[in-house]
Amino acid sequence: MIKPWNDYFLEIAKTCATRSNCFRAKVGAVIVGEDKKIKATGYNGTPSKVVSCYELGKCYRIENNIPSGTRYETCRSIHAEQNAIIQAGQDRCQGATMYIYGHNFICILCKRFIVQAGIKDVYLKKDDDSEVTYVTVEDIRRELDEQRAV
Repeated sequence: MIKPWNDYFLEIAKTCATRSNCFRAKVGAVIVGEDKKIKATGYNGTPSKVVSCYELGKCYRIENNIPSGTRYETCRSIHAEQNAIIQAGQDRCQGATMYIYGHNFICILCKRFIVQAGIKDVYLKKDDDSEVTYVTVEDIRRELDEQRAV
């Protein structure tokens, strides 16, 4: 049996997550064009030539009990979604689909990146035992609008 496209790309995102140098989460992302060709991949980790928590042997966020989804300025890493968008460039993201393995939510920062890059759909899978979550860019825009109104 041939593997369905969503399963195939989520499996690639899972492989990308193995490159992460983050203690807290191993997340991978793949951006795929409407033609089903991979435009870019990314994983969460420190910017190029910046010492990672893995190299330091400790994570500031873990040591200080900083909850997930808060105080991003204290993290040394770039999110997988952001890395993939940076690698692809906006012109290759227009109308594309993003596949994310390693968590089942999109943080506020990455939501902004996804909308601005022109990505239209996102599929997320936390781990091998979880269901796939599907999110459209319209869902993300609505969330961003609702947040602003608060």
